[in-house]
Amino acid sequence: MKEGLELLERYGLSVVLLIGCLYALYQFFFFSIREVKNEFSKRHETLSSQLEGIKKELSELREKINLLIDRVKNK
Repeated sequence: MKEGLELLERYGLSVVLLIGCLYALYQFFFFSIREVKNEFSKRHETLSSQLEGIKKELSELREKINLLIDRVKNK
């Protein structure tokens, strides 16, 4: 314990600034990860809903094409 206090006396300001910088970098890193995750989730939901609309349109088009093929086959 005494050695730790002596180290703090000797390197006090430098250690405090180093710890503060490391803490700030830690906070910034995890803040960035959270924000990227949230933005990705929002974008994923938007693209997913657009894809569902495209799938619906394609299935409707497929049905119309199948009806047209059946009519051509019958004639």
